[in-house]
Amino acid sequence: MAEVPKELRPWLFGRSAKQQARLMMAFTLVCWACLIVGIVGDAIDKTLGLEPTSWFIIGVGFLLAAVWHWFRAYHAAKEG
Repeated sequence: MAEVPKELRPWLFGRSAKQQARLMMAFTLVCWACLIVGIVGDAIDKTLGLEPTSWFIIGVGFLLAAVWHWFRAYHAAKEG
């Protein structure tokens, strides 16, 4: 089987390890922001745009996305 040309790899396999790590950090920050808004909204017993449970669910979604990008960055760095 022929090797994939280097210029086509980002189109097929995603971004570089550095870009994946930056996305992971951005998703982690957004995750923490959503979780904090959810905690504050629940503590003051008010709706801050969304219900606190919705903020927690969104935060967990961003956490899963951050973990996914961490794995992709790890494997992209491992490949070289």
